[in-house]
Amino acid sequence: MSNPPSLDPSIPFAPSELVLLNGDQFAKKVMMGNIQLMHTDASVSYSQLGEAILAAAELAVESSGNLQYEVRQEKAMLGLRKVNTLSAKSTHAQNNWPEHSLESRLIQIAESSEQDGESAKVSDLIYLWLGQDSGAPWQSVIAMVQSGLADRDLLERSESTKLKVFTTINYSLPSSTAEFAKQFPINSIQELLRYNENNRKEIWELIKNENKKAIKQRTEQDDSDFD
Repeated sequence: MSNPPSLDPSIPFAPSELVLLNGDQFAKKVMMGNIQLMHTDASVSYSQLGEAILAAAELAVESSGNLQYEVRQEKAMLGLRKVNTLSAKSTHAQNNWPEHSLESRLIQIAESSEQDGESAKVSDLIYLWLGQDSGAPWQSVIAMVQSGLADRDLLERSESTKLKVFTTINYSLPSSTAEFAKQFPINSIQELLRYNENNRKEIWELIKNENKKAIKQRTEQDDSDFD
C-alpha cells in the first residue's frame, strides 16, 4: 500500500468507537488488567484496547486532514539531551466527526490550545481530553468513549451505588447498536494502523510515547506519608 487509507468522518461511528465495539480485533487477553467486551463474552487487555482506541482516533483525524502532526525536539534531563515529541496543529478543515467522539474532541482541543501559532503536543491533547486524574486511566479512556456513544443514544447508561457512597456508571450495548455497527467494516482502521506501524515508524512510536506520557500524567499519585 503506497498511501495510507483515508477514513470517512461522515459515518455514524468514529474509528475509536468501532475499535471499542470490535475490541477482540485490536487487543488480546492478558494475565491481569482485562475488560469484558460489550459485544461478546471475551475479555481483552484494558491498556491494549486503550492504546488502539487512541491511535485510531489520532491517525484518523490526520488522515481526514483535520490535524497535522510535526516532529519537534525539546530539552530533557535538565537540558542535557534532546528528545523528539509530536505536536498537533489544526487545519480548520470542515470534516466533522461524530459529536462527542474522541476524534471530534481532539480537533476541538487542538483548536482551543493553539496560541501564537504554536501547536500542542499530542500528549497534551489526550491529557486535556481525559479531564481528570484516575487510578486506572486506561479504563478512563474506554469509559470516555463509551460516554460519547451514550451521549448519542448508541449505548445505554445506568448508575449503581455501593455502600450508599460510591456511584458507578455502567454502559450496555443495545442489540440495535450492535447490528448497526456491523454495517461499518473495520478493515480500513486496521489498514491505517498497520500502515503507520510499518511505514511511518517514527510517527507510530511517537504516538505511542505521547499517549503513554498522557496516561502517566493522569495516573493518580499516592500522597500517603508512611514515615
